[in-house]
Amino acid sequence: MIARNHIAGTARGFAAGAMLALTSCAAMMQAQAPSLEAIAQRMPETLAGFVLGESAQRPGPSVTFDYATPNRAAVGSVLVYAGAGLAPADPGAAAIDRELTAAVAELSEAPQGRTGRRLAERERMTLPALGLRCAIMTGAFGRAPVMREVCIGGADGRFVKVQVTMADSRPPPADATAFAGAALQAVRGG
Repeated sequence: MIARNHIAGTARGFAAGAMLALTSCAAMMQAQAPSLEAIAQRMPETLAGFVLGESAQRPGPSVTFDYATPNRAAVGSVLVYAGAGLAPADPGAAAIDRELTAAVAELSEAPQGRTGRRLAERERMTLPALGLRCAIMTGAFGRAPVMREVCIGGADGRFVKVQVTMADSRPPPADATAFAGAALQAVRGG
């Protein structure tokens, strides 16, 4: 009985120590991560044919960057934010998929007063070479058929959500995947 209690106490102590180590590691990673201002400074004027428009620091803390092709046939946004935990760099991680699922759910809901906007997930894919997990959504804004690609990746413990919206046409007006990959690399400092 005493040995069993000792083993249980040791296991609880080990679990608490492991949790403390993970928390310390997370705090160190956050401290070493570049500031949102530093990320904003290094975001390029052009990414995969998209030109930088506005950027804004948001509560949370987070920062967004709006991009569009020169003819505005495609618009993109990059959101860098801290989630509930550290964002893993592995696009196949469960935390990345949870963030993507939440983004898809948010985009699938019709906003108040905008019943003419409909989007539904068509497919989901993991792009290990780019560090992204993406969902392709199709639907319509009014009568215009649209395609939206939303991708999630991790950079220095923060989540990076990239969205591209454009007409659903063949050929597509822009390469949404190339933009998402270039955006994540820019946030990572590459």
